Amino acid sequence: MILLQVSTQVASLQKLLGDLYDEMLPLCSDLINVGRALGALGALFFIAIRVWRHQAEASAIEFFPLLRPFAIGLAISLFPQMLGIMNGVLGGLSSATASMVLVQNQDIIRLKDRKEELLKARPENAPFEDDALFEKELENKDALDFGGKAALYFDRMSYGVKKDFREWMRNALELGYQSAALVINTIRTFFLIILSIIGPISFGFAIWPGFEGTLSNWFSRYVNVFMWLPVANIFGAIIAKIQVMMITLDIAQIQANGELEKADLGYMIFLVIAICGYFTVPSVASWIVSASGLTNITRYATTTGNAAASMAGGAAGAAGGQVVGRAIAAGQQFFGGGGQQPSGGGQGSNGYQNTNKAA
Repeated sequence: MILLQVSTQVASLQKLLGDLYDEMLPLCSDLINVGRALGALGALFFIAIRVWRHQAEASAIEFFPLLRPFAIGLAISLFPQMLGIMNGVLGGLSSATASMVLVQNQDIIRLKDRKEELLKARPENAPFEDDALFEKELENKDALDFGGKAALYFDRMSYGVKKDFREWMRNALELGYQSAALVINTIRTFFLIILSIIGPISFGFAIWPGFEGTLSNWFSRYVNVFMWLPVANIFGAIIAKIQVMMITLDIAQIQANGELEKADLGYMIFLVIAICGYFTVPSVASWIVSASGLTNITRYATTTGNAAASMAGGAAGAAGGQVVGRAIAAGQQFFGGGGQQPSGGGQGSNGYQNTNKAA
């Protein structure tokens, strides 16, 4: 059974990729010292800028933000252990989803065996499947019925060609289907190895002012790439379940003496769709974890809040200015001669002096 052989080989290749990752993982230890040196320089620069700014502003120094470089430096020192914890937590998802695919593949193999037995048991196919029955069919022909015997041979050859062609097409598409899953896992392993090896350097850059987003980007990319395998396993389980349903439909058509060619054609078309669907796994995995989306939301919320505060401050300033202006105008009116206009204040004063002189 080609499906069983391919599944076994693909499983061994999947295990080989896991072993490759474990073998390459110790290489990240060689870059830990580089990450420490880079982080130490970044921490010195980060703390110097913060302290200088507080001294320039004559404000109290906030010690809590200054702990960030030390926390990242501790993560660099314990990077292999931190990576092991992350792989242990995320690896549970891969194991759980892989068991789903294994159960469905076993059902496919069992149903395919059942389908082959039913095909051989059909009366019109029995002489072409069993040599003894074919010889018996030839004996039933007249000795001089060369045309009937030749037609029987041609029918057997036609049946064999059609059967072999269907088997070849199914096997080729199933091989392509399994290869697509292997391609996704191979690219995923390559990305994980790169992220794991350069992880300490990324953490070191994250300490430097202006590169703070490197830390969240590294975590989001690592989790995103790691989720490719669970998503691919879920997709494979869905496809395998549909394959089980289609093979069950084929068995029902065989038992009802229906046309098998149409069912095989639909099955092969669906395999082509499944191969194309595997290459949507990275985009689907990006829906699960996306730090950039959270950053955009935070930036939008901050911008909106600042705009609202500015508008409120401007409105409050305008209202306060109007109140103060009205208070000053009222005081000038009260102390400057009641209902007289402000421009007539000087004349009123002169009149008051003249009145005193006249008196």
